[in-house]
Amino acid sequence: MRIWHGYGSEHSMDLVLVGTFETVSGAEAAADAMKALKALAEAGWSDDDWRRRDERMPPALAEELAGLSLYDMGRADVDLYAFDHSVEHKESESVVRVRTEESDVQGFLKVLLGFGAKVQVFSRHNWNDDGTPQSKAGS
Repeated sequence: MRIWHGYGSEHSMDLVLVGTFETVSGAEAAADAMKALKALAEAGWSDDDWRRRDERMPPALAEELAGLSLYDMGRADVDLYAFDHSVEHKESESVVRVRTEESDVQGFLKVLLGFGAKVQVFSRHNWNDDGTPQSKAGS
């Protein structure tokens, strides 16, 4: 009998990414791009074999990313949008908040930074949604 030992994520990061933009239109553009990426990821999610070079970035996906002006996104960055997450942008605000349980946030960062955001990342295990520290009982 062979027992495999490995490490993995329990998806318990409870991260918040806060992108602050100079303009409301920058925040809207980033939120719209994330919505489009979620639709792309859900439409293209599959169990295909990524070991084949031609399947790493399907031409149709590359064209969609170019249409969104997201030239530095990779297949894994797009697939991240198929996982459970939320994107919050309130009308007339220049802030976009992303909440995720994943530790891989590269795809979110690429969009936020690509549209000109200053980004803060924190865990809600230790910080409140507004970025203030959580009070520890008994401290």
